[in-house]
Amino acid sequence: MVDQPFDHADWIYEVKWDGYRALAFVNKTDVQLKSRNDKSFNEKFYPVYEELKRLKLEAVLDGEVVVLDPNGQANFASLQNWRSEADGELVYYVFDLLWYKGKDLKDLSLALRKEILNQILPDSNIIIYSEHFETSGIEFLKTARTLGLEGIMAKRKDSNYQIHNRTKDWLKIKASRRQEVVIGGYTLNEDSKKPFSSLLVGVFDEQNKLIYSGKIGTGFTMAMQKDLKTLFKPLITAKSPFFKEPDVNQPSRFRPDPPRAAVTWLKPELVCEVNYAELTKDGIMRHPSFEGMRSDKKATAVVLEKEKRVAEVVEQTDGHVLKPRPKPIRKTLLNPTEKTQVKRVNKQELKFTNLT
Repeated sequence: MVDQPFDHADWIYEVKWDGYRALAFVNKTDVQLKSRNDKSFNEKFYPVYEELKRLKLEAVLDGEVVVLDPNGQANFASLQNWRSEADGELVYYVFDLLWYKGKDLKDLSLALRKEILNQILPDSNIIIYSEHFETSGIEFLKTARTLGLEGIMAKRKDSNYQIHNRTKDWLKIKASRRQEVVIGGYTLNEDSKKPFSSLLVGVFDEQNKLIYSGKIGTGFTMAMQKDLKTLFKPLITAKSPFFKEPDVNQPSRFRPDPPRAAVTWLKPELVCEVNYAELTKDGIMRHPSFEGMRSDKKATAVVLEKEKRVAEVVEQTDGHVLKPRPKPIRKTLLNPTEKTQVKRVNKQELKFTNLT
């Protein structure tokens, strides 16, 4: 991650899609769709899986699974709650090609890999080539902010594909502050009727210690809180997982008389993503808001993202970013791979069982 956008003829720019990174290993109808921590997405995102089978490619693809709104904008909250086509339009944006018909392409330049990728991808409303833009990175980020996007990616045209290490040839430039955090506990205020009042979160440091980074008290619906409490139950522990136990009832200049809260500690295994205004000098997030859970990343891999100065990474020297989507054909109300599911129909919650 770098601190600001830049203009350079040797770089291209892409939308940073707000979804789950996914690799697709496709050998005609033999398909494996996997997360970055090697979990299968075959059942979870079954329309993408089925469409990859239908296309019968012989390729390894890199991309992002997202849920799009009618304007073509990715919605991470909708992806979190996605169970079937009734929950939104699922799309796999493909931005790189590692292997094709027996040929390892990782050592080719990014520009050439993308050219081949664009040629081999058949027409599909679900598997879509992620466009790149040879433009001003500074103006592109302005456009991304205007459209409410998470950010942009800058990629060096002549770079090869790196495995098992972070590379300065791909740079992330965020339009807003987002951070993955580990959930280490939750609070419940006195007299509150909610399942919980706030989440206590942190990130791991270089010594693998969980460092407290704040309380998240907004961004949840009541239904989301109930679902989260179910996830929390098997992880409840008597001991704080944080290196220094936070005082959740400590007054601040913003809340000189906070409500008294009871704490429940959790084993640090769950990851979520938050949006926040800024970090204080002691590493606490101001005004954090819950964006959603991240099942695609291990908790131990969550560290504080620090922006590098762009001058340390890059030698300094418009088109349609989002495309409106045609109205999708509604297929199923329920996900056929789940045994039980709850849906809201005409403002009523209906529980469906025995779906298999």
